[in-house]
Amino acid sequence: MKHYILILIAILSLNACKKRDNRKVIETKMTPSAVKKEDNTVDIADLPIYIDSTNYIIHPIGNYKIQKSRAEYFSGADYYSGDYRVANFNGYKIAGDLSNVKFQKVNSDVLKPLTNEVIKIHQMSFLFMIFEDTKNGFYVYDVIDKDTNANGKLDQKDLKSIYVSDIDGSIFKRISPQLQDLVQWKEMVINKRLYFKTLEDTDNNGEFNKKDTMHYFYLELNKADFEVVEYFPID
Repeated sequence: MKHYILILIAILSLNACKKRDNRKVIETKMTPSAVKKEDNTVDIADLPIYIDSTNYIIHPIGNYKIQKSRAEYFSGADYYSGDYRVANFNGYKIAGDLSNVKFQKVNSDVLKPLTNEVIKIHQMSFLFMIFEDTKNGFYVYDVIDKDTNANGKLDQKDLKSIYVSDIDGSIFKRISPQLQDLVQWKEMVINKRLYFKTLEDTDNNGEFNKKDTMHYFYLELNKADFEVVEYFPID
C-alpha cells in the first residue's frame, strides 16, 4: 500500500510541475492586429459603471465566451441565457476579460474609447485615495499588450504590463518596460507615487531564479508627464 501511495504522490507532483506558469518569451514580429480572436467569443459591453465622486461613467467592453446550454438544442438559441457580463465591479476596481473601455462624461452622450490597440485588460483600478487627497484622478491597468509566447493570441501565458491614464481615459500610457512581467503595484498617498515591480526573465527559461532580475519603479503622480523612476532597494 505504501508503494502505491508513493507512486500517487510522485504522479501528483509531476502534474503540478507541468502546470507551472512558465511564460517563456519568444521574439516575434507578429503585430497586434495579427493576434487571433477565439471563435467562440463575441464583443459585448457591460451596463455602465459610475465611480463615486467623479464626473465620468465607465463602459467596460470585453470578449464574452459563448456558452452552450441544453436550451439551445430545443429552442435553437445561439447564446446562453444569462446576464452576459464581461466584468466585475468591486469598490474601485473593474476586473474581467476586457478588450477596451469607453468613458462618458456625466450629462453627455459622447463615448470616448480608451485605446484603438488590440490589448487585454484584466483589471483597471481607480486610485481613490490619491483622488481624495489631490482631486486628481488616475486609473491603473493590468494589461497584456503583446503575444510574448507567440501562440497567436493574448492570454494569461503572456507577460503582463502596467498602464496608467487620467480620469477621463486620456494619456493612456504604458509605464513598465518591454519584456518585463508586472508583479505588483501599490499607491502611496504620502508622497503621491505609484510603486510597482517587474520581473525580467534574464535567462529566458520561463521560471524565476537567481539569474533573473527584479526591477523596482515609482511613478510621480504629481507630474503631468507620468515620469517613471527606477530605484534600487536591494543594493
